[in-house]
Amino acid sequence: MGWSLAFQKPWIALSITIGMVLGTGILASFDWLVRRAFYPEAKSPRWALVKFGLLKYPLFCLALYGLVRWDKANLPAFCGGIVLVHFAIIMKMMGARLIEKSRDSR
Repeated sequence: MGWSLAFQKPWIALSITIGMVLGTGILASFDWLVRRAFYPEAKSPRWALVKFGLLKYPLFCLALYGLVRWDKANLPAFCGGIVLVHFAIIMKMMGARLIEKSRDSR
């Protein structure tokens, strides 16, 4: 992101940041859903799923609509921001697996 600020392209940096915030929100919403609907102590899992669908997807679509209509947003950078969050989690998991395997081989 530093290169985009260095080349006077702050809208690219902002688009990446908005994508990362939205990607993190997507993951946090899945965490909320799993705790509310799929744990044995869950009171009403069906209603948690209904709330999840009724709240998350319209808000997500509204955010995407606003971003597409905004003329300064960079859509590839926004999509890259969403993917970057998931890629970082995958890389962290792979690193943990490599450390685990190296400890097992000793």
